[in-house]
Amino acid sequence: MYLLVFDFDSTLVSVEGLDELFARSLTGHPEQASRIQAFREVTDLGMAGTISAEESLNRRLAILDVDRATVDTVAAEIREKVTPSVAKHASFFRENAKRIHVVSGGFEELIQPTLGRLGLPLSQLHAHRFQYSKGRVVGLDPTTAMARGGKVGIVGALGSGSEPMPIWIVGDGATDFEVKERGFAERFVAFTENRWREPVVATADHVVGSMDELLQLLEDG
Repeated sequence: MYLLVFDFDSTLVSVEGLDELFARSLTGHPEQASRIQAFREVTDLGMAGTISAEESLNRRLAILDVDRATVDTVAAEIREKVTPSVAKHASFFRENAKRIHVVSGGFEELIQPTLGRLGLPLSQLHAHRFQYSKGRVVGLDPTTAMARGGKVGIVGALGSGSEPMPIWIVGDGATDFEVKERGFAERFVAFTENRWREPVVATADHVVGSMDELLQLLEDG
């Protein structure tokens, strides 16, 4: 029996939440396409480990200008972009909810509706949270466990519970591998249905292209 830790963006869903939010904020802007591309390039640099996740996030938040209503709208849209094989096996998440955690460098507000669709409790979501002023996003809340210790800190805490289980971390980014590298996960499974990031794949214990392949891997042990 394993405790499964899933990344969210480009893993459980086919998109990057912050990229989707930024794109929505530029609706009608004359330089929309070029600015979105530049934003996504910073996302990819962080996911591949070329720059730190913290630098990638800070650079993107610095140019994000959205209100709370837009955040809610994009969260609802992301809920409809569940990765195809994840949607196919939604029952797996509901039936195994007690041993599944979602640990993401994204934002709670963008993730919560999708967790509801998959039948996962919000108590097992560990992510950043936006900070607001006068109804607009002004940065990230520094009080969350993600802001204080990142994925390594969160998964480390999960693994030190009263009844610890071996942890498998499933995701598409360098921060997922870092958890394994620091000794807090038994295996790192690179999930490539949405994104193939060569530097990340090269570090993985296993590479799966879908939930079908992941479930077979879990069955084989």
